[in-house]
Amino acid sequence: RRDTTGIAVVWLGVDGAAHDTTGRNPGAIRVLIAGSAVNLSLGIFYAWSVFADALVKELGFTTAQAVFPYTVEMLVFSVAMIAGGRFQDRFGPRRGIVIAGWVTGLSLAACGLFPTPVGISFWFGAVYACAAAFGYAAVTPTVIRWFPPSRRGLVTGIVVMSMGAGALIWAPIVNALAAGIGVIAAFLICGAILVIAINVAARGISLPDPRPDESPSRAATADQLGESGWRTTIRSPAFRILWLMLGLSTAIGSMFIANLVQIAEAQYAIGWGYLLVSLFAACSAAGRIVGGAVCDRLGYVSGLRITYALMVTAMLCFLAGLGWPLLIVATILLGLSYGSVLSASPIAVAGLFGLVHFGTNFGILFTALGFVGSLGPSVSALLADATGSYRATFVLGLAAALLCLVLVGQLRRRTPPR
Repeated sequence: RRDTTGIAVVWLGVDGAAHDTTGRNPGAIRVLIAGSAVNLSLGIFYAWSVFADALVKELGFTTAQAVFPYTVEMLVFSVAMIAGGRFQDRFGPRRGIVIAGWVTGLSLAACGLFPTPVGISFWFGAVYACAAAFGYAAVTPTVIRWFPPSRRGLVTGIVVMSMGAGALIWAPIVNALAAGIGVIAAFLICGAILVIAINVAARGISLPDPRPDESPSRAATADQLGESGWRTTIRSPAFRILWLMLGLSTAIGSMFIANLVQIAEAQYAIGWGYLLVSLFAACSAAGRIVGGAVCDRLGYVSGLRITYALMVTAMLCFLAGLGWPLLIVATILLGLSYGSVLSASPIAVAGLFGLVHFGTNFGILFTALGFVGSLGPSVSALLADATGSYRATFVLGLAAALLCLVLVGQLRRRTPPR
């Protein structure tokens, strides 16, 4: 049964609880809230441009040095998602989230203790990224198992939105801390917050009990199919297209996440670029929910087509350079489209390849962030250092968005009817 709100699912299924006669599932809502809190905490990396700006002004980092830890983080995070996904599939979600809570918090604190380009690149770029992958890889697969297929797009959008919304919360906090007590103290305080917040949220995470109609033999068969599922996944043309689109999309988004404060100052002489980071985060968060809901209604292929049309429009607005009002419009459109891609990607993986070992399959897809997406911040920063302008960044973003729009048509032709 489903109640009239469309939120609940059939079985209560938490800690052996029996069926709920109201049709509501408090366990599902609890896991959704807890998972969203985990991602909200891990989303501090979306506020990296604020850290980077403070590192340049306070500690004398170059732009490239300040952005490089974020580039490393994206690469390591994406590769570690495979290990995080397999860990989640094998040991369940809570252990991975607890690991994420302790290690991400301590690694941020270590950035304050070793505030050099090498030290921050190691502790944030490598250690933080590995731990965050274990947390992020545990949340989405767990939450979507609690909800029926007709709601998976929406709930996926909610949990991935929470990570994007991290910048909405963290950007003003980090900016205030860095301005008031310095970037080193900001690292220490933010690390302590992560340890507490993520470990508290982990207590609300669990897997649903099997449905009564799911016999042991059926579960075993599904598990056997899942053992070779990742090999079938990576050989699929549809998966390769998804991988390239996700990589290009995150390259575009990361160029602006890491450099938006600097873009506002260099291209538009605006000193309130950190507010654009929060605006981008808010729109990215909204895009994840709206994008997931659109995928529920129209399918992920149509949802992606709309998304990339918005991204192309955003790049054209950046290129126009007609003042801060159009800069705001471009930021809004880019945030919405970037968020939509991040909610459509797991929906596409679940739709094409199922939920058995979803964590592993999605982890493999996420390597696109490292091998393609991680190039965005450093390439953009290097071009800015060499030319004194971010116009080349806008041109690259437009070319990548147009290519993704073409690839969606290829995905439609290669996706079998369902």
